[in-house]
Amino acid sequence: MTLRKSIFLPISLSLMVALVACGGSSTHTVTQPITVTLSTAPATLYVNDTTAITATVANDPANGGVTWSCAPAGTCGAFSSSNTASGAPVTYTAPSAVPSSNVVITATSVTNTAISANSTAIAINPAPGIEITLSKAAQWSLAAGATTTISATIANDSANAGVNWSCTPATTCGSFSPSQTASGVTTTYTAPATAGTVVITATSVTDNAQSASSTVTIASSGILADGNYVFSLSGSDTVNYFDDPASVSGVFTVIGGAITGGEQDYADYWTIASDQINGAGSSISTTADGNLQIVLQTCSGSNCTLPDTALGLNGVETFSGTPVSASRALIIEFDDFASTSGTLDLQTSTAALSGGYAFEIGGANPNICSTPIVGVINIDSPGTISGTGSIFDASDCGSGTEFQDETFAASTVSAPDATGRVTFTLNPTDSSDFPQIILVGYIVDATHIRLLETDDTFKGDFGGTAFGQGTNTGTFSSSSVAGNTYVFSLSGLDDVEAYQAAGLLTTNPDGTVGGFINYNDLTGVGAQIPAPITGGTYTVDAPGSGFPDSGTGRVTMTGVTDGNVTLDLQLYLDGNGNALVITMDESDFGSGLAYQQTGGGSFTAGSFSGTYAMNARGWQIPEGTLSYNQSEFDAVGPIAADGVGTLTGFVDLNWFGGITFGWSPAYTVPTPDLPVTGAFSAASSGVFTGTITGLDVATSTNQDAFTYYLIDTTRVLAIETDPNQMTLGYFEQQPQK
Repeated sequence: MTLRKSIFLPISLSLMVALVACGGSSTHTVTQPITVTLSTAPATLYVNDTTAITATVANDPANGGVTWSCAPAGTCGAFSSSNTASGAPVTYTAPSAVPSSNVVITATSVTNTAISANSTAIAINPAPGIEITLSKAAQWSLAAGATTTISATIANDSANAGVNWSCTPATTCGSFSPSQTASGVTTTYTAPATAGTVVITATSVTDNAQSASSTVTIASSGILADGNYVFSLSGSDTVNYFDDPASVSGVFTVIGGAITGGEQDYADYWTIASDQINGAGSSISTTADGNLQIVLQTCSGSNCTLPDTALGLNGVETFSGTPVSASRALIIEFDDFASTSGTLDLQTSTAALSGGYAFEIGGANPNICSTPIVGVINIDSPGTISGTGSIFDASDCGSGTEFQDETFAASTVSAPDATGRVTFTLNPTDSSDFPQIILVGYIVDATHIRLLETDDTFKGDFGGTAFGQGTNTGTFSSSSVAGNTYVFSLSGLDDVEAYQAAGLLTTNPDGTVGGFINYNDLTGVGAQIPAPITGGTYTVDAPGSGFPDSGTGRVTMTGVTDGNVTLDLQLYLDGNGNALVITMDESDFGSGLAYQQTGGGSFTAGSFSGTYAMNARGWQIPEGTLSYNQSEFDAVGPIAADGVGTLTGFVDLNWFGGITFGWSPAYTVPTPDLPVTGAFSAASSGVFTGTITGLDVATSTNQDAFTYYLIDTTRVLAIETDPNQMTLGYFEQQPQK
């Protein structure tokens, strides 16, 4: 019995093992084949069109994704990536020419290259010739968070499908409402909340290879930082129906984005006014194009409750300005009262004045005639101008007299008040020709003062600037100027009426003058191209050359000519790259600024590149008026130079419509957001030639001729050189982002 059991047990175990080996288990694993599935591809595309396509891979244990290819090979187009993961889109770009047969797109498994999927055949058609034009082309500016409308006009689109709107960089470039529009229908674009540069694109729905783009500079909020800001403008106003010379200078205070107060002085032929600025009626904001809009409520009386109705519109002045930086802007008056141009600067000092100040004031004398004055005021002890080292030159269009080497008797300058306002009481030695002159000055910093003539016995209405000479006071000699080149501009009157001039003045070491001249008084007589200077000499009043002009920075230029126009000039240096300039001729009565050029001889088109604040001032003869009724216009706005040869942008423009025969009133036409375009051809000298369209107030489509004089790579002076109108433009580069 025991033996039989022992034999049976191994046999039973063997049978159990055999049963198990024969599939006694109830589970079974089956491996599925890899599959590739394509998303639907369009049946038709135009050459260069793009489309997104995806491939989904199933049963791929390695998750290898797919590789992309197409046929006919070599002429079938391209993919944004040769390999993608399952479900990840790839961008297919149709070929640039119609291939020999329809295109088939193939996605092949990376894990098993024997597995693939093909699209249906895609017909590639020639481009339909669609053209897209944006209502705002090239580069423009918009404040952060602001909105504006833009449209795209589409030509040759048989489907009339419109455009899709997009922008870059994605997710931070703003938004559109709606994102698709028909031809000519506007969309509302909302700028992002932060400053930077974005590109807006309108893409044809019918043929997405056709698009048009525009670059937008997104400015910061534009509200000025806390501080005091000095403003100074000169131009013309409409008091008593005349296009009268006028100037205004002052200071306003900004706290938390609001104007809280300030003071200003105003002068024209009829009015001399010193007023407070009422914060309650004043404001500062930004427009959609990124410009500043400044509203100042003037007031008088002990409690500053009564508006000065002689100024602005019931005492309210409105300015438009384009920021150059966080602390500076170019501005114009932008209302129906006056058309003026100037600057706005953060005040960084109100310290008492000392040393020499090269100054220039221009405007009208009591005979409503130009009498510019340029010179040096030397404050040789606190509050005191003894007369030593002080000198000026003047030119009077009323008498045709040039006054040279005029001196000052003992004079004074007041201590600055809380806003940096000072008063110069100047007593010319030649009191019969120059009665006492009283100038109000608003200090910007240690080397810049904005000037305005106030109530005095000279009875002019002058505005201008003084540049501090600092430690250079009294030390100037020929070595201070020899070999330098200055970009200069002049405005004033000649024996025809208003005129403008600009150019390069090179003070050669041998005492001769070189450079170029442009001159315009609407007669067509002046140089209409940059005319080379063919004659002229200069001398410098050196230290020790005798009282009163020893070392003052006074430079005398005589016989500066291009063979057509001849100018005699006085320059006064500040030793910091600036000069004040005046004509000393019997038929020209003008003054202006000059800036030492850097980079001459190495300029290229790329030297004029970036976004600039532009200010333009000029005169036009309104249709139907007398030939001497030249009415002022002023413009300011952001202008982009592409560094190749093109300018684009927008300006706010104000223009006196003119005075018709008799006593009909002048009027202003404040117009915002006028498109401006331009072109330029470069020269290594920095004397560029070209055009500007959009500043012509009589015919906005006129392509006016201009010469551009580069001061450096951040500042450019431009003068119109045709007989359509007179324009001086100044470009100052905004910081690059």
